[in-house]
Amino acid sequence: MRLLFERGNYRLFLVAIVVTAFHCQAHAGAWLQPRGRGLLILSGTMLSSGRAFDDEGSSTSIPRYNKFELSGWLEYGLTDHFTLIFQPQFRSVDIGSPTAASHAGLGYTGLGARIGLWSNDKSVVSFQSLAYIPGSSDESDPAQAGSTETEVDLRLLYGRSFRLGAWPAFLDTELAYRFRGGDAPDEVRSDVTFGVRPRPDIMLMAQTFSTFSLGSARGIYDVGWENKAALSVVWDFAPDWSLQLGGIATIAGENTLQERGGFVAVWKRF
Repeated sequence: MRLLFERGNYRLFLVAIVVTAFHCQAHAGAWLQPRGRGLLILSGTMLSSGRAFDDEGSSTSIPRYNKFELSGWLEYGLTDHFTLIFQPQFRSVDIGSPTAASHAGLGYTGLGARIGLWSNDKSVVSFQSLAYIPGSSDESDPAQAGSTETEVDLRLLYGRSFRLGAWPAFLDTELAYRFRGGDAPDEVRSDVTFGVRPRPDIMLMAQTFSTFSLGSARGIYDVGWENKAALSVVWDFAPDWSLQLGGIATIAGENTLQERGGFVAVWKRF
């Protein structure tokens, strides 16, 4: 049997899964919805991996790992300064032999709100709090590991709109602390999105998603970190409707999966 399945390397495989068990890219940034208005994003993401970053950041082989997530992101302006958020998710994970595990069902369901702290005609600062309720329950199943405990995400967001030459553009930066239940270590997250419109119906976006474990880790968990990068194009194909296509990859990390994949999303403003 390959060295991967020596005791230490098999533990790395489990750690790599649980460090990256839940990462969602669908969000609308620091801006709030006006009172009585909303945004719905339905997205499908397919990720696969045959390698992981070990605790020194080196790439090593692991069993085939495929993950599909179908997510919704709904936000609604209760007032001009208070936006409600609802985020359901369906999740399917398939792990190749010799692990040979699979699971399909509800993933995390997020509930919370974003509150405006300060804004002017170009910039906005907001605070967001989401509680994530798990749909999985069997932590001993590798296909469910890392997605069975309630989590709380507290996030400070800053957005700024500007012009890049003649093109409208924006920058959204977010810093979050995520409280994770059970044996998992808490996390600090940093997400950055840059968007530009080279024409009125087309937006190009570049994003980074960074996660750093901190505190104590027990059981199958360990501390680690990862950085994902995504590129996408958003096409406004009708009034209040948009289609997004993109790719995403883990570009660096420790004790985390080296994932590659793509996503498609439909946006509806109402």
